[in-house]
Amino acid sequence: MTSSSTKKTFSLLSCDWIGFDLDHTLIRYRLPDLHALIYESMRQYLTETYEYNSRLLPLSYDNYFSVKGLIYDSFYGNLIQLNSNGFVNTALHGVHRRLTTEETKEIYSNTLKDIEEDTSERFLCMFTYFDHGISYLIANIVDLIDQENLYENSSENQIDLENKYKFFLIHLKKGSEHLYYDFNRGNYFASLRSNPDKYIYRRLDVRQWLEKLKKLNKKLFLATNSSFNNTDLLATYALGDDWKDLFDFIIVVSKKPSFFLNTKKRSFHRFIDENNMIPVTNEEIIQNFNKNYIYSLGNSEDLHYIMSQISNKDPVVIYFGDHIKADINALKRYTNWIAGVVLEELEFDSPPTVIHTTIHHSSTNDQSYIKGNQSKYFPSFFISPTDSIIFDYNNNINETQSEQTEPDAILPSLSSYWYAYITKHAHLSLSCLSILSNHFDLDHQFEYDQKSEHFVIMHKNE
Repeated sequence: MTSSSTKKTFSLLSCDWIGFDLDHTLIRYRLPDLHALIYESMRQYLTETYEYNSRLLPLSYDNYFSVKGLIYDSFYGNLIQLNSNGFVNTALHGVHRRLTTEETKEIYSNTLKDIEEDTSERFLCMFTYFDHGISYLIANIVDLIDQENLYENSSENQIDLENKYKFFLIHLKKGSEHLYYDFNRGNYFASLRSNPDKYIYRRLDVRQWLEKLKKLNKKLFLATNSSFNNTDLLATYALGDDWKDLFDFIIVVSKKPSFFLNTKKRSFHRFIDENNMIPVTNEEIIQNFNKNYIYSLGNSEDLHYIMSQISNKDPVVIYFGDHIKADINALKRYTNWIAGVVLEELEFDSPPTVIHTTIHHSSTNDQSYIKGNQSKYFPSFFISPTDSIIFDYNNNINETQSEQTEPDAILPSLSSYWYAYITKHAHLSLSCLSILSNHFDLDHQFEYDQKSEHFVIMHKNE
């Protein structure tokens, strides 16, 4: 029984500062098209830059493959999922083969608890929707490696076959840098610039909600890892040309999660352009607060001090983000801010156990979004599996057949590792900011527990 002394309530009206991440929080993507774009862009990069076997090119993206939170084990070449205790309960090798319960227990006999802190570079944790296309690409590459022809045209002089499943991760990481951080090169940003309506939703309801909060003298801030060019592209389309006027403080290239770590304090810089940033002191920021400058880098401790000076009090701060580790874990561990996590999965799936819940009715506005798909290959993001999946083994990598069968073993209904992780570090879970803008009064009281419980906003279709 939880002590009543740990119970807390809050409303948005009780918050002095309200902060937001950009991607998958303020910006909502048309996910199937986004996933396909990332998959195609990375596949093109690998084949053109590193001369990967051209058989990778004809493989189109499968939107029913991935779920959020998969982990790539580069030692065995498996994509794995963990239960709440950190044990592997699902392992897929390539696109073709799901490991049996016996094989999984033999390879992963020990818990992988705290895997998000692993520094061995053996595991790649895929925390966000940006990783869906990457996980499917990884599975296809593993299949090609097993056929011993992935690297047949590679310009690399020597392939370490003992580390064959890890070798291509170097290329993937370089590809990610090329994909997400070079705004003026590559297919990804070019596609967003030329056809934003294909990949991004306009968010008039969220804009109106932000304007309403500002009229009530709430201070709004944006803290994103994205560059200014990317932020401006996305926010202009989603929120309007004057999107910067919606926020009292804007931070780009914030470098979360280190933004929240007091041991890695970076000073704030005033952003001039992508190649010109000027270091500034906290006092200079406070003095020039009304000039609406844009900043980069910085840290949460200095930001909280700045907010306290602007508000003339120790402020109540809430921050909404989607990244399981960079937004939620670091924020909860190193600040006293309220942590809100955006999980689109809550629109089409339900977590196994919820303590504090409010159910709202879906409206026509909510239905305008294309909801994400449940995977044919992996169990829910929220729960551990109780069913197994059978694949049709054949020579065509892209042709698989899945069906629900009798489970290999009857497993207890457990939370997934990442859902348990979220309940530990987040105070509030919701699928979309539009829920707050369309369904809840600003004085609605949300209840959470400082120790282990959190508040989940669930959907109920009318």
